[in-house]
Amino acid sequence: MGDGRTLTSLALTMALAAAAQPAAAGPVLNVPPAVQTHLGVRTQILTVRQRSVQVAAFAKVLDPGPLSQLESDLDTAIAAAAASGAEAARARALSPGNTAMSAKDAEAAISQARQDEARVALLRRQIGLQWGPGVARMSDARRRALVKALSEGRAALVQVDTPDSQGQAGARTVEIDIGQGSVHAPVIGPSRNAEPRLQSSGLIALVTGKDAVLFSIGLTQSARINQPSSQTGVLLPRAALVRYEGLDWAYVRRGPGQFERRQVQAPTPEKDGDFVARGFQPGEQVAVQGVAALFAAEQGAPRRGG
Repeated sequence: MGDGRTLTSLALTMALAAAAQPAAAGPVLNVPPAVQTHLGVRTQILTVRQRSVQVAAFAKVLDPGPLSQLESDLDTAIAAAAASGAEAARARALSPGNTAMSAKDAEAAISQARQDEARVALLRRQIGLQWGPGVARMSDARRRALVKALSEGRAALVQVDTPDSQGQAGARTVEIDIGQGSVHAPVIGPSRNAEPRLQSSGLIALVTGKDAVLFSIGLTQSARINQPSSQTGVLLPRAALVRYEGLDWAYVRRGPGQFERRQVQAPTPEKDGDFVARGFQPGEQVAVQGVAALFAAEQGAPRRGG
């Protein structure tokens, strides 16, 4: 029985391969419905998909150590300013004739308070100069929470750059590739450290959640900056894709017994497939099961002139 099934399968595959015909628009495979059933071919109807227009970018994970040091220095300076400020307030409250504090001591206390206040202001400016206005605008409590999350691997700061700063103005979110997928990250604000090779001013994005621990310092990844406008296309399921000659392809049903292998152009990876804005239309059917069998049959088909 096993040999009989093997011979039947081989015969069907050979018949399918012999039915393959080249076409100007791309390889077209004649697949009788009975053979499709035997090979387990199943299709899925493509539906309309909307997504933001994106600009290709590069992402690099930043070292949070300098920010942590600045935050520690600022906390120390704030505490010192609070203590000296209280001492200066007591000095001002004392009457000029009170012997409990001399005029010289009072002036020293007031001077120290002013120096401590200036130190706090300087450190706040340094945060803005080194990490941009987005980090500088954070409240002290939020910035402390950020530094804590960075140290615990629950967050990562990433600089995103594009050639000539393309797409950076007004950007609010980015997509950063990591592993087999990508993460969505809000933009905190512009960076203060340009990328000279790309002539890019740069954006700072904040990655949070379980994937943040994967963003080790210095790691570089591909990324995309989401734009306010949107584009229309379809989502190709990953099960529909076949890799051939360095490109991705999908088999589109042309009729009850025909499939066309069509190139996937400029795909954008998403969690459940690849978004494409051209080359495929809503309502078309793509093979999502039996794809490997279709490809094997096509490759085994005779070619004209051969």
